Amino acid sequence: MKQLKIILLLFLSAYALGQKVTYNYVVDATDAEANEVLKLFENYLASNPQNKETNPYWNFEEQEKHTNFDFLEGEFQPSLYMGFPVHILSLTSINGTYQIKAQFSYCKEDGSPYVLAIANYFAKKENGTFKLFNALTINKETWQCTTVGIVDFYYPISHQFNYDKAEELNDFVNITCTHFGIQPKPFEYYLAHEYDEIQKLKGLDYYLGMGGPSKPSGKATDDKVYCGGLGEYYPHEAFHVQIDEHFPNMHFWASEGIATLLGGSRGKSLDWHIKKTNRYLQQHTEIDLNQMLLLKNLDNETAYHYVIGGLIAKKIVDKGGWGLLTKFMSSGKTDEDYYKAIEKHLGIPRFQLNDYVRKQLQIEARQ
Repeated sequence: MKQLKIILLLFLSAYALGQKVTYNYVVDATDAEANEVLKLFENYLASNPQNKETNPYWNFEEQEKHTNFDFLEGEFQPSLYMGFPVHILSLTSINGTYQIKAQFSYCKEDGSPYVLAIANYFAKKENGTFKLFNALTINKETWQCTTVGIVDFYYPISHQFNYDKAEELNDFVNITCTHFGIQPKPFEYYLAHEYDEIQKLKGLDYYLGMGGPSKPSGKATDDKVYCGGLGEYYPHEAFHVQIDEHFPNMHFWASEGIATLLGGSRGKSLDWHIKKTNRYLQQHTEIDLNQMLLLKNLDNETAYHYVIGGLIAKKIVDKGGWGLLTKFMSSGKTDEDYYKAIEKHLGIPRFQLNDYVRKQLQIEARQ
């Protein structure tokens, strides 16, 4: 992760310069349609797509339906289009629909490649002119779709759909939205046994961090939830899809903590994560929780923003119910805002957080 951050910094300055495009094969100069599609893709890359503005190279329908119409743009921070050179690996066509396979990578000083992603895009005609489309829009047509309540569930043909879990997710959404006085909105929910299968559906053949032991994971974006390993019930991400947009001034730890309080994380409850974190912190007294917002992951299952963020949210609900928690959720996005909100709503100044959080973790772990 540290190496990735360094790489990202190297390419941030390339935003305004566009992305260099090379090809893995010789394009037939007489194939006017294929050359038109490749030029379309080059123009899109040169148009600063990370700005998320209306784009003449992307299809109108997806832009009309989605503010963040390029579903791959936000897969990496700050953006997939951060300046990595792009190498076109292949261009294929079926019945007038073209698939572009592109590698985002660069060559290190020792000659070895550093690959951020291998991504797929589709191009087909809209009103007689080729436009780009998300791979998800095309690929999901090969998956099954079952609608239960306000959720459209998409899943591989091999999956046996679980209606009980689907109903449970709808119940979670309705109850959660009631807590915050919000009208539930319909959304799409993509599920598979492993998250890599979801990524492939979205158009990513490879992404930095791919592989390793399979574990439940998910992501929420706008009106979509992506879930690997937990079937039809991944409430943590459903929380984000329903609630986050209504609290634009909410700190990251507040959002993740409340999602964990209500819906767990990676298929485990907040209580489970608290017990694990409590044991770890008892063995590591050197960790300073007065600086807790600097902490990241405890391991590949538990992160501090889930556990401590969830603990803080629980204490606020215990003290003042959902009304007080709602006020806390609008306290500001900066770290200083978050520390001040804890002091305001729980009466705990920052310099006492190390003692307070450790004590509360021990109390909760014994229950």
